[in-house]
Amino acid sequence: MADPVGTDVTIHVWYDDEQKTIKMRIGTELTSVRNEPESKRGNPDLFKKLAAVLRDAGKRHPSEVL
Repeated sequence: MADPVGTDVTIHVWYDDEQKTIKMRIGTELTSVRNEPESKRGNPDLFKKLAAVLRDAGKRHPSEVL
């Protein structure tokens, strides 16, 4: 079987209610995503997918995915 093109990574994800941002840590790198498409960090599709992951894990999450 051929080697896969990608790799699995562990991503720590949490919701920052004050900033209305989902934050992520991948190794030592930090990044974030927002629900506003006009924002520099805006990616509504990714935001909603990560929000659903947080909701399904019973973690604090934005109300957009209720």
